[in-house]
Amino acid sequence: MKKKLYIETSVWNQLEHADRPDWHQSACKFIETLKKGYYEAYISNVVLEEIGMTTDEKLREKLMGHIRTAEPYILEIDDEAKELTKKYMAADFIVSSAPKVYNDSSHVAIATINEINHIVSYNFKHLVKDKRIDGFNGVNMLNGYDHVIDITTPDRFIITPEDREQGL
Repeated sequence: MKKKLYIETSVWNQLEHADRPDWHQSACKFIETLKKGYYEAYISNVVLEEIGMTTDEKLREKLMGHIRTAEPYILEIDDEAKELTKKYMAADFIVSSAPKVYNDSSHVAIATINEINHIVSYNFKHLVKDKRIDGFNGVNMLNGYDHVIDITTPDRFIITPEDREQGL
């Protein structure tokens, strides 16, 4: 059985950003790993909406092209995910009510209700932080979701040819 990975918007954005060459390089390697079918990749309509807000039309189309070639499953935010997002937003580990923070929390809620344990992200401000991960998992446990959500960078899921030779 393949691991399910929810790919948050920041990973797609790094495919076209040169400001962090290390992130760009690992994002590219990660997407190549996805294309080889080692994982089940998921995104949501929230990812598509965030990318859709990109004002640079050429950039927006490039990002959408990356998504099309990676062929992730696309999940919708439903009422259950919206309710869980509201619970995250009301918790003490969330300190902002900004729309971006709501969207970031929505990514976690969508992954949670779809039983996707791994969220892949470069969003160190709102997602890839122990306190936040613990907070999301605490809210999940209090609300009957018994699987643990892990939020980490793409590097962890890159599979190189050497890894394959070693059976990893």
